[in-house]
Amino acid sequence: MGDSSRYLVLDAGTTAGRALVFDGNGRALAEVARDWSYEAPEDCAPWGREFAPARFWAMMADAAREALAAAREGTVVAVAATGQRQATVLVDAEGHELYAGPNIDLRACFEGARLLEENGERIHALTGHLPPMMFASARWLWLQEHKPEVCSQTHHLLMMGDWLTWRLCGLAVTDATNAAETGLFDVTLRTWSPELAAAVGLPPEILPQVLPAGAVAGELGRQAAAALGLCPGIAVVVAGADTACGTIGLGLTRPGQVGVVAGWSAPAQMLLDEPRFDPARALWTTCSHFAHLWVLEGNPGPCGSAYRWLLNLVLPAGTYEQLDELAAGVPPGSNGALALAGPRIADYGNPHLLWGGLLLPQANDLLPIGRAEFARATLENIAYALRANLERVEAVAALRTPQIDLGGGLSRSRLFPQVLADVLGRPVRVSAQPSVSGLGAAMCAAAGIGDCAGLADAATAMKQPGLAYSPQRAVQAEYLDAYERWLQVYRGLETLSVDLV
Repeated sequence: MGDSSRYLVLDAGTTAGRALVFDGNGRALAEVARDWSYEAPEDCAPWGREFAPARFWAMMADAAREALAAAREGTVVAVAATGQRQATVLVDAEGHELYAGPNIDLRACFEGARLLEENGERIHALTGHLPPMMFASARWLWLQEHKPEVCSQTHHLLMMGDWLTWRLCGLAVTDATNAAETGLFDVTLRTWSPELAAAVGLPPEILPQVLPAGAVAGELGRQAAAALGLCPGIAVVVAGADTACGTIGLGLTRPGQVGVVAGWSAPAQMLLDEPRFDPARALWTTCSHFAHLWVLEGNPGPCGSAYRWLLNLVLPAGTYEQLDELAAGVPPGSNGALALAGPRIADYGNPHLLWGGLLLPQANDLLPIGRAEFARATLENIAYALRANLERVEAVAALRTPQIDLGGGLSRSRLFPQVLADVLGRPVRVSAQPSVSGLGAAMCAAAGIGDCAGLADAATAMKQPGLAYSPQRAVQAEYLDAYERWLQVYRGLETLSVDLV
C-alpha cells in the first residue's frame, strides 16, 4: 500500500459520531467527534428514542471535512462506515428515512416480552441473541401496531453502519456482523431467516444483501462526495458493526482470543471456530468478520457511560485525566467503598431491572470517603463486571484465554488497564490506537481495495504494538477478596431487583 493512501472512516457510536482518517500503517492521522443526543417521542414514551437522520448525517459530514483538513496530505482511496449495533433505519423507495432508532430505543418492550415468552428458545437457537425487545424484529411489531404506514412504505431495513454506507453509495447492503443484530438472522448459517421474518410479519425483500466485511459495496456518490469534500467514485467498503470492527482493530484473528472494546459498553468477546450457544441464554453468540469464526460475548452494558456519569457528577467542569488522577491516589479496594452502578453481569435470557448505587463502610467518620474513592470504586466496578462476564464466557466456551486485548475510550485511562489486569489476574494488552472500531473499519477498507491481501493480513499489517500491563501479585491477592465481596453484594441486589419487575 502506498504511503500516501488514506482511508476515511465514519463511526456512528452511541453518544457521538466520529470521522477518522487512517494511513496504510494503521495510524490515525485525524479524529473528529461530534456529540449527539436522541429525541424521546411522546407516542412511544417512556422508553422510546429516535434521531433525526438528516441532522446526524450533517454532523458526520461536518466531522469528516474537519478530519480530512486536519490529515492534510495524502489521497483518500476508500471510505468505510461502522456504527452502533441494534440501531435501525427504515427507508422508503424514494430514499427518505421513515424511522431512525438508536440502540437504546426500547419502545418495543411489550412486543419483545411477548416474543420472548412465546418463542424465546427458538429465537435464541437461531439468532444467539436475547432479549428480542432490543432488536429490529420487535420494533417492527411495534410499528405495525402504532405506525402501520411506516411498515407499508418501507423499502429497506438498515442497521446504523449500513445506513451510512447507503448514504455514501446509494446501495442497501450489510454484512453478517450487522445482520446478526436485527433479530432476523441465522448466525449459524449466516443468512436471513425466513422463519424469523414471517414470525413478525416482515417482508424479506426489505432486508439488505449480505456481503462479506471488506467487500466493495459501491462508489461514493456525487451528493455524498460533495458533503464530505471528496471526489465521487471513491470505493465504499463494507465494514460491519462497531464491536466486530473493534476485534479486528485489536488484531484478533484466531480462536480463543478475547478482546474488550471499552466504549459506551465493554463487551468481552471470544473468537471461536464454531458457534457456541449458552444453555442459560445469558450470553450472545454472533458472527465475526471471518466466515470461519464466531463470537461468544458477555456484555456488561454501560461501562464508559458510567464513568462519564461519574465525571459529570463529581467533576462537572473536569476531565477524564483529572478523574484518573483522583482515582490513582486511592489504594486498591477504594478504602472500602463499593460501586454497583452501570455495568452488570450479562443475563439476556432474563431481562430485569437491577438496583445499584455506592456502598460505604459505616466507619466513614474515621475513614472519610470522597470523590477520589468514588472514582476508583467506579473503575473497579467495571473491572469486576468484566471479570464476571469473562468467566461466564470462558465457562461456556470451555476455554481460558491467557491475556486480554483492550481498546476503546476507557483504554485511554492510565489507571484502568492496570486495575483490570489486577482484577483479572492476567495480562492486559492495550491497543496503541484507542479507536479500535475505526481502525478495524480502516482495515476492512484496505482489504477491500486490495491494499492488503485480506482482513487477516490487514489486522497484522495495520496494528501497531501498544502497552502491556501485568497483574501485580500483592494487589491481585487483595482484589480476590474485593471481587468476592462485590459478587456477594451484586447477588443480593439482584434478588431485590427481581421483586421489582
